[in-house]
Amino acid sequence: MGSQESEAADLSPHRFTRSLSGLGVIILTLSVLSPGVSIFVSGASILQQAGTGAVLAFLIGGLVCYCQTTMSAELGAAYPTAGYDAAAIGHAIGDWAGATCYIAGIVGIPLFLNISAGGIATYLHPLGLALDNHSTTFAVIGVIAVLSMLNIRANEYITGVFLLIEFGALLLVAGIGAAHVQPGAATLILHPTHVRAGAWLAAGIGLVGIAVNNASWSLSGASQALMFSEDMKRPQTIGRIILIAFALTVVLETAPVIGTIVGAHDLKAVLSVGDPFETFLGQYLPAFGLKIVSLSIAVAIFNACLAGFIGIGRQVFSMGRTRLFAAPINRALLRVIPRTDAPWVAILVIAGSTALATYIPLEFKILLLSGVGTIGTVFYVWGVLAGRRSGRTGAHTYRTPLFPLVPVLGVAIVVGEVCVLWLDAESGRKSLFICAGVYMLAYAYYRLVLMRRSEGWVMTGPEELDALVGQPTEVV
Repeated sequence: MGSQESEAADLSPHRFTRSLSGLGVIILTLSVLSPGVSIFVSGASILQQAGTGAVLAFLIGGLVCYCQTTMSAELGAAYPTAGYDAAAIGHAIGDWAGATCYIAGIVGIPLFLNISAGGIATYLHPLGLALDNHSTTFAVIGVIAVLSMLNIRANEYITGVFLLIEFGALLLVAGIGAAHVQPGAATLILHPTHVRAGAWLAAGIGLVGIAVNNASWSLSGASQALMFSEDMKRPQTIGRIILIAFALTVVLETAPVIGTIVGAHDLKAVLSVGDPFETFLGQYLPAFGLKIVSLSIAVAIFNACLAGFIGIGRQVFSMGRTRLFAAPINRALLRVIPRTDAPWVAILVIAGSTALATYIPLEFKILLLSGVGTIGTVFYVWGVLAGRRSGRTGAHTYRTPLFPLVPVLGVAIVVGEVCVLWLDAESGRKSLFICAGVYMLAYAYYRLVLMRRSEGWVMTGPEELDALVGQPTEVV
């Protein structure tokens, strides 16, 4: 009898040490979503696309993203686990939704991390470091995989220092713009224009609408705080933590955009190039200052990858805990380093798949990732409505305000995003088809693989949380 108990204990999923404060989770979350990377990479294309309409795009996009974020916060507060939003959605809607979101999310993990890691070489070039992009990507992935094995508190300090550097670069752009406000700046914002072929043209509703969709995606990601919720001292505060991280993201991303538009003394030159922020800073800073900013962006990208490996490592760990794969794979994903709590097998799997994603065409990676947010919003709306009806959400420490207004707005947001993507035949429409196909295949995996097991399949989270919410817990 004693040997059976010992075997069960060995196979029981590991429990992470609850050592993180709310501030620590905010630091790690902001590091993952990286306002610096969002602005200097995604924000640059939005500025080129919408011109002075980028300011309205970020302001309206912030409202759109708020609806998405507050719904994810309610779902996460009801079921705060390292399983991220897949587990929270499954808790609110049902096991099939959790399994579908879990499996569909696997595809995007290495693509997202690879795009981030691959961007570091670009921002090291201005420093005179002519590095091969592929070699740099592989080296970055290797270093980050090693650092991810450290204790999460140690990584909290590392990412915190890097995050301060990132904040400095963002506030520098905003501050320079505020100090050099040009005449007629308000008019430029209220009457959006953009530059095409060296000429000023009005930025129409359709153009700004696409920019709003892109800006809301750029501002998203605060719900990634859920990946660290099992390391929190007070996981019941996760809903508020998500909203605090979101508010900081909006300020840190919108301020540089406004600063660039209102402060550029040659706005046409800024909006005519591929790197508007560098051009803007070049109007006021010496070459040395630009190199410092480029280094700051490289640091921000590295920091985002590091925090991503830490959080997503825990998410992949939770996939093993909930028995998504064959038993040997599940057991392997549950392996941790006892001294640091790092799920080392999960991190190595992430590192390997992220490195392999280097050989996937960038166009495909962008097509897949750009439509994920729209389908995610569908599940957020569904989850909040279903959860409120069943009592599984809304009775915890965070509730979506103005219910059911926000979920209704969420429906309108989904319809708007689908229309915007559909009108973009070159990439948006393809993105919808690809993402819909991924989710259908994920649901097929649930029906044809998971539910054909002799014991069936039930979503499993931390034992103490499942006991609290009345879900069964199982040994892998």
